[in-house]
Amino acid sequence: MTIQTVLVVAIAVVFAVAAALAIIRMVIGPSILDRAVASDVLLTEVLCVMGAEAVINSHTDTLPVMLMIAATGILGTLAVARFVARRDRASGEEGR
Repeated sequence: MTIQTVLVVAIAVVFAVAAALAIIRMVIGPSILDRAVASDVLLTEVLCVMGAEAVINSHTDTLPVMLMIAATGILGTLAVARFVARRDRASGEEGR
């Protein structure tokens, strides 16, 4: 077994555990912000795995897909932030 194989297995295990924990946080919640952060973490993990795969195999074929995933993550985060801000503003006006 080469050192590269050991490193690939280690990377796979670390990302699998992190993805499982992020999915658990997305399911359990309890708030929408917890779920949003967990989905951002999961998207970031997908980006890291794709980047690691590109480095290991010495290619740039996945770069356009990585850019689209990053854009989706940014737009999703902005949408959740706007939703939460609008909801907080509405609940603040009711309390007055």
